[in-house]
Amino acid sequence: MMSLILLTVAVLAVVVGLGSQWHITARAAAVDPEPVMASSGPVFLFHGDKLIDTTLDAQQMIAPFSLMPERAAMIHVLDPEFPGLAAYLDATEQNPCRIAHRQYETMWIDVDWPLGQLRVAVCGALPADPAGAPVPFATSQQAGELAMLRDVVRHTPQLIWRTDAGGKVTWSNQAHADFWAKRDVKYCDIKAQTLVSEAGASSTCRIAFPAAGNDADQWFDVLSVPQEQSTLHFATDASAAVRADQDRQTFVQTMGKTFAELSIGLAIFDKQRRLVTFNPALLDMTRLGFEFLSTRPAIDTVLDRLRETRMLPEPKDYASWRDQFTAVEAAAKNGTYREIWNLPDGQAFRVTGRPHPDGAFAFLFEDITADLSLTRRFRSDIETGQSVLDALSDGIAVFTGAGTLVMYNRAYASLWGIVADPGLEHRAASSEIARWHAYCAPTTDWTDLHHFIHQAGPREPWSDDALLADGRMLRCQAIPITGGMTMVRFTLAPRNLPVLRKLTQADPAIRALKR
Repeated sequence: MMSLILLTVAVLAVVVGLGSQWHITARAAAVDPEPVMASSGPVFLFHGDKLIDTTLDAQQMIAPFSLMPERAAMIHVLDPEFPGLAAYLDATEQNPCRIAHRQYETMWIDVDWPLGQLRVAVCGALPADPAGAPVPFATSQQAGELAMLRDVVRHTPQLIWRTDAGGKVTWSNQAHADFWAKRDVKYCDIKAQTLVSEAGASSTCRIAFPAAGNDADQWFDVLSVPQEQSTLHFATDASAAVRADQDRQTFVQTMGKTFAELSIGLAIFDKQRRLVTFNPALLDMTRLGFEFLSTRPAIDTVLDRLRETRMLPEPKDYASWRDQFTAVEAAAKNGTYREIWNLPDGQAFRVTGRPHPDGAFAFLFEDITADLSLTRRFRSDIETGQSVLDALSDGIAVFTGAGTLVMYNRAYASLWGIVADPGLEHRAASSEIARWHAYCAPTTDWTDLHHFIHQAGPREPWSDDALLADGRMLRCQAIPITGGMTMVRFTLAPRNLPVLRKLTQADPAIRALKR
């Protein structure tokens, strides 16, 4: 009985073992019925554009392009070797695909989308080298990158060369070789030694290299980068910048000489409201010392010093006036500030504000004391002359050569019924003659006087009589004066009144008969 039980247990164990083995084999066949060679190359796993996992060799592959996005760097590396990868990834469909190598059939990449994530795996291997060892994919990539770098160095316009510890050139690019082909090589060695002694650590300096022929020297900005036993030099042509700087300095010197000869005071303030430029005329006009102005004082300080030296118009409230000077600055920056400063000592300055670039502004100080004095003198002379004319009893009118009335006195206005203020209204001679004709008898002819006023060249005085409508005789005289102008004078003839004799006066004849 015991033997039967043991036999039954053994049979069940065999059956269970066979069943388990069959289940494992069937499960393995269901999961991977056709085993595929696992990828032995770089693998990238992206979630969107973000790299979430990768192999070490894949990291090394995109490391030189760290400035690019990781997905773009991967496409930049793989697309030249596997054409069509970039176009496939730009498509909207997320279907697995296999892209062959552009040259070798033993290499391809598999692209699939597990759980919506992008997986790119480089599979296969390059053919073996002559020694029998397979050529890794990274070596092919490095060869391509090296070829590209050689092209860049060969075609760059920048001069690049390496020097040893003694300053001797041990390597240079094509631009450096072409540059010195037409120049003295010994000078090149001397200049390289100078660079080594001046540079030491990484530094930049500007050096003039001799130009070919009789041309001006070429300037270069040279960056020297020391290495273990050598130094790399990168020279960028800076001739245009040097010439521009020289032109600017020449222009500044020319402008400085011009400003020095100006009779107008110039003061330029930067955007921080500090004085940056002034000319000698400003020193003479404002009596501010050179030591003071050379310290680049602020505009408030300049105003205070001008007030101390009585070179400002004294306001009733100077503190508020200075506070309001901010508005003056804004007006100067807009180019709208223009004022006359009447100083306590009788001087007068015309102060003008002008805008400058970068928020700076300038003030121009012009001494107009003499101009104002001359203007006041002219105004006084004109007023005096007008008063003299108004004191005359004869009517006086002055006409230009073009026949325009420019001056007349009160007697003239009263004679011809003019209400306007004398001297403030300019009228044509034709309109004045029409007025004269209206106030005189119809028989009066003014044609000759009209021609005389408009006549050019030397003239003799003209005179004639006219009869006013009220019966008075009017003596008219036209006298040429300076500038081709004509003065017309109207004189009223005295009234001829009859002599009244007394009726009681004795008659001489009667007196004779009485004798």
